[in-house]
Amino acid sequence: MKKARSESAKLLPIQELRWRCDPAALGFETTEAVSPLDGVAGQERAADAIKLALRITAPDYNVFVAGPPGTGRLAVTLDLLRAAAAARPAASDWCYLENFREPDRPVAVELPAGKGRELKADLDELIDQCRADLPRLIEADDREHAPGPAITRSAVGGRLEALRRKYAQVPGVVRHVDAINEQLIEWVDSSRAADARSGSGAAPAIWISFGANVFVTQDPAAGAPVVCEPNPTFPNLVGRIDYRASPAGMDTDFRSLRAGTIHRANGGYLVMYARDLLADRSAYRAVKRALRERALTVESPPDQDAALPVATLRPEPIPLSVLVVLIGDPRLYALLRNRDEDFAQRFKVKAEFTAFTDRTPAAIQTYASFIARSVRTHGLLRFSADAVARVIEEGARLAEDRDRLTARFGLVEDLLIEADAAARARAQTTVRAVDVIAALEARGGRSNLVEEELQRLIDEGVIAIETDTKVVGQVNGLAVRELGDYAFARPTRITARTGPGFEEVVDIERQIHLSGPSHTKGVLTLEGYLLGKYGQRQPLGLTARLTFEQNYGGVDGDSASSPELYAVLSSLAELPIDQGIAVTGSVDQRGDVQAIGGVNEKVEGHFAVCKARGLTGNQGVIIPKANIRNLMLDPEVVGAVAAGQFHVWAVTSIDEGIELLTGVPAGQARDDGTYPPESVHGRVQARLAAYAENLDPYVRPPRSSTNGRSRTGKTLQPER
Repeated sequence: MKKARSESAKLLPIQELRWRCDPAALGFETTEAVSPLDGVAGQERAADAIKLALRITAPDYNVFVAGPPGTGRLAVTLDLLRAAAAARPAASDWCYLENFREPDRPVAVELPAGKGRELKADLDELIDQCRADLPRLIEADDREHAPGPAITRSAVGGRLEALRRKYAQVPGVVRHVDAINEQLIEWVDSSRAADARSGSGAAPAIWISFGANVFVTQDPAAGAPVVCEPNPTFPNLVGRIDYRASPAGMDTDFRSLRAGTIHRANGGYLVMYARDLLADRSAYRAVKRALRERALTVESPPDQDAALPVATLRPEPIPLSVLVVLIGDPRLYALLRNRDEDFAQRFKVKAEFTAFTDRTPAAIQTYASFIARSVRTHGLLRFSADAVARVIEEGARLAEDRDRLTARFGLVEDLLIEADAAARARAQTTVRAVDVIAALEARGGRSNLVEEELQRLIDEGVIAIETDTKVVGQVNGLAVRELGDYAFARPTRITARTGPGFEEVVDIERQIHLSGPSHTKGVLTLEGYLLGKYGQRQPLGLTARLTFEQNYGGVDGDSASSPELYAVLSSLAELPIDQGIAVTGSVDQRGDVQAIGGVNEKVEGHFAVCKARGLTGNQGVIIPKANIRNLMLDPEVVGAVAAGQFHVWAVTSIDEGIELLTGVPAGQARDDGTYPPESVHGRVQARLAAYAENLDPYVRPPRSSTNGRSRTGKTLQPER
């Protein structure tokens, strides 16, 4: 059955080159008449996932917030956590007290929020009273040899009893008060007046141990804690033990325990960036262990190489109840999920932030409301409707899809701030569309040094690019260069040389290890097309060399596979290609042209070169038809198309593209599998038949032979 004749390449009208947001359709003159956005902007899916985790009380429903930067991952997460925290009771205070029986095992005591400092103050007053009264009473009663208890009760008995009554609901404090009483009795019996007088009123070490280390304290009126840790290292998360020099070495006690971020977030929420946490593997392991054991203590391993002996502490663990939220990109989530069983068990909720939102009337209104909120939040000048419309258009360009808008509102907010600066520089009171355009141009001007230098090299002929000739076996492909937050494209010459042989298509970039896997796949797919198109009647006796001329930095991606195929077909058919037309597009083995990325930058890159040399009215770019929806071209390019000075074509197949590039019909297969002799495919078929006839006397070597030698190293010889 004959294949249906392909359609011709589609010349795109200006309406399909850029979507325009009509300011009049927004329904306001300035953002003063727009209600500021309240709540989440386009991230309902992620917000619902976080809310689910907040409702669940079972353990291990910690959250991984996945999404690209600029989507409001942190801001939205914190807003939701703070709203939930405000409705919850304040978390507990925690104090560490001396363990008189085992001094290296300090005791953890839980108190109501805000009571930790109060306990410390009460115990400090007790110490002051001991310092003031005990030496005097011991001296007075020393002659009578009064027992340690007739003295302790006289000095601090009333205060000890008051502490018991005040903290009756905190058993740990009551036990500590009882232990203090025992310690005082023992000290009085052993010290007596002489030791007390020699102290000159200074508190002995035992008295210091009566106090409290306020480990964690909370505001009773603030609700549950929400803690964001910007530097999640091991000591920052799990706390530390401070040391001080002493005659015996490096000493420490319960007073030297310092809380970490997890302790401060206990009873509430802890937020961290996943990549920062993973930078310290010991910190990541500590977080997982704490979540698994639902308890946490202070860990500060002693320095094994210390010159002096180092004391150690084993403080009592504190029960842990915390919701941990990690923020990162989707690839990191997938990596952790696949490689770490503990992660999958401990982080059961994924809150996925999208980078896009559909361009609906509601989404456009959300943009306007977001701009109104940003104006108020940052003290910006009011935005006119035409400025808002231009920002929304930029949102579609950032999304690389005119039917969608970017949800990376951080990028949008940066543009608002820069547009405000442009308006103030003009001494205006309202930001207009011209200010948004000026901000965009200024942003490009700050980042396009490399682009300008490359254009200069093209203009001077150092980098050879032809735009007004026809050349056999050569086509202008388009490559995007990423420079951090800035991307641009310029045409690059792709050439093909063909001849008889058995090597089929050889990618020079691959041979010298400058080809990435996606580009290599594209070349191999190109081979599949040639095999299916021309290798059904006879073997492909073809050797072809493909290269990106003057490229020394490597190449990847499969968007060059269609221009590479055009170059091979041109070489085989000996048909010149119009160099004024640049090409981008991926090809499959059937010859269908598939979508690619960076289409706007690619069209604009070729336009820039043609404009610098003078637009002829015959130049343009061929793109895949599937990329039409991605077009949000610069208004200057749209204007040139409207004036007939530049063109954009869309194709669905190699046949459509080769016809446009050569001006010769591609040709349709006849019943016997041949093509019309003067068509592109007919010429290629005839050339390959000639190659096969010329190669017939030669032995076909094993696959992948190079330079006239087989894999065994034997030189190819004619058959005898």
